[in-house]
Amino acid sequence: MRTRPSARPLGSNLAQLVICLACCLAVWSAMPVGRAAAPRFYSDDPLSKDPESQDASKVQALKVSDQYDLVENSFLGAGEHADVRAGNVNTIDEVPDSSWFTNRAGKSSGPLDLEALVKGPDTSNGPAPGPWTVIARKSEGVTPGFTIRDTAGEVYWIKFDPKGFAEMASGAELISTKFFHAFGYHVAENYLATFRLEDLRVAPDATMKDEDGRARPLTFGDLIEIVAGVARQPDGSYRVLASRNIAGRPLGPFRYYGTRPDDPNDIVPHEHRRELRGLSVFAAWLNHDEVRSSNSHDSVVAEGNRQIVRHHLLDFGSTLGSGSVRAQNRRAGNEFVWESRPTLITMLTLGLYVRPWLKVPYPDLPAVGRFESTYYRAESWKPDYPNPAFRNARPDDRFWAARIVAAVNEGAVAAVVRTAKFTDPRATEYLTTTLLERRTKVLTAWLNGSNPVVDLALSETGELTFANAATRAAVAKPAEKYTVRWARFDNATATAHPVGDEQTVRESKAAAPAELLAAKPDYISVEVRAFNPDHPAWSQPLSAYFRRTGDRWTLVGLDRIP
Repeated sequence: MRTRPSARPLGSNLAQLVICLACCLAVWSAMPVGRAAAPRFYSDDPLSKDPESQDASKVQALKVSDQYDLVENSFLGAGEHADVRAGNVNTIDEVPDSSWFTNRAGKSSGPLDLEALVKGPDTSNGPAPGPWTVIARKSEGVTPGFTIRDTAGEVYWIKFDPKGFAEMASGAELISTKFFHAFGYHVAENYLATFRLEDLRVAPDATMKDEDGRARPLTFGDLIEIVAGVARQPDGSYRVLASRNIAGRPLGPFRYYGTRPDDPNDIVPHEHRRELRGLSVFAAWLNHDEVRSSNSHDSVVAEGNRQIVRHHLLDFGSTLGSGSVRAQNRRAGNEFVWESRPTLITMLTLGLYVRPWLKVPYPDLPAVGRFESTYYRAESWKPDYPNPAFRNARPDDRFWAARIVAAVNEGAVAAVVRTAKFTDPRATEYLTTTLLERRTKVLTAWLNGSNPVVDLALSETGELTFANAATRAAVAKPAEKYTVRWARFDNATATAHPVGDEQTVRESKAAAPAELLAAKPDYISVEVRAFNPDHPAWSQPLSAYFRRTGDRWTLVGLDRIP
C-alpha cells in the first residue's frame, strides 16, 4: 500500500508502521485456513485432453546412447526421486488424452471393445502383395532384419524369429503391441507377414554399414547372410514381423526423466507423468524388461494448424517369453542387470548361492520361450535396469494402471493371443493361461494397494453410489463396511465445512444429509473409507467433489491419496 510523504517525526512514523503491521496480522489470521489464491476447480474441469497449444516445429533430433543410459540409470540415479502426485493428472485423478497417451480402456463404461482390441493400431493389412524392395539393412538393435518398400510405396522394418524359436519373437511383439495400444500408448503398426528370398529385390541405392560403421552398397548376398541365422518355416518361407514406418519427422527416443527442452508442450518431468509411472504395471504383466529410452520414438506430426511431438513405445520383441534373439533370460523381471547384494553373496559363497529364479522350470514350447506365472510376483518385478518413472510410481499410479488391466478381460486376452497364429495350439493355450494368472496377481497387488472405491456418482436426490474395483475384479472379499463424511465445499477458498455425523454403511451407497441438500451449495465434498481386515490400505480416505449444475451433480474432483 502506498503512503504519502510526511513531515511527522520519526517516532510517529514508527508507531504508524507498528499499527499497520498489527492490522495486517489481524486480517491474515482471520482468513480461513488453507485459503487458496485461486479456486480449486474451474469451469472446464475435469480436462479430458491436455491443451498442447504450442507449435513444436523447431524441435531437433536427439540421440541417446544405450551404454550411457544403462550407466546413468543404474549408478547415477537419473531424474528426481520424490513422493509427489503425478503432474499430468486431471482433477478426477485421470490421465487426459495427449501426445503421450489416449484413453482406450479402464473407463467405467466397461471393457475395451473386442474388435478394436484385436485390430490394435493397424490401419491396413500389412505389406501390399508383390515383391519387396530392400532399401537398407537394419543397423540398430540386436535383432537381424532389413527395411523394405512394398509395391504400394509403404516402408516397413522387417524382423525375424531366431533359429530354434520359430514364431516366438514375432508372436510376442504382435501380442504386446496390441495390448500396449489398448492400454493407451502410441505404438507402431505391426503385422505378421511371410516371404521367400525370390520375393526380394535390392534397391540400387540400398546401403548397409560394415564392421567399422562405414556405409557400403547392400547386396543380395548380404540378405542371404541375414536369413541364414533366422528361423525358417517348413515350406522354405520366412515368417516375419513387418513394422510400418511411423509417420512424421523422426526425432529419436525420449528419456524417462526431465523434459525435452526444445518442446514447448513438454512441461511435466517424465518421471512424474502418470502414464510413464503406470507403465511399470503393464511392463510387469507382459514381462517387458527392456523399458528403456532406446525402445521409444518421438516424431513431429501435424495437429491442426501447428506441429507437436508425438511419443511412441517401440520394440516389444523382448516381452512375454521372448528375448528377441533367444528365449527370454531367466534374470528378466527378477533382477536388474547389476545388483550388488546378490552378486556379493554369490562371490562370498564361491558360487554356492544360487538365485531362486535360476531354478524356475519352464515348458518346452519354443514359440513361447521363457514365461511363467508361478514364481512371478507382480510387486517385485524389475526391468533390466532402474527406470526413473518406475521409481517414482505411487500406489495411486499403480491403481490407475491396474484398472486398465482389469478392463482387458479374459475373453480379450484369449483373442489377442490368437492373433499371433501359433502353429502349436499348446503355445496358444499356455500363453493365454499364463497371462491370465499373471493378470490376477497384478490386480491383487495393485487394486488392493490403496482405497479401491471408484465410479462415484451423486444423484439429483442426494444418493451417493460407488463401486469397489478390487471386489469387482474378484481379487478381494467385499468390504466389511464403508464410512462416509459429508461437507459443503467452498471452491473459492478450497475449504470443506463438515455437515452431519459420519455415516457407516454396508453397501456401496449412502444418502447426503438433508440439511446439506437444503442449503443448495454449489459444491459438495464427500470422504469415503473402506474397511477390510485383509487390506489395511483400503481405509485410506478418498475424497470426491461434486459440482451442482441446475439439479444435477457432476464429479469434478477426486483425491485418492490425500
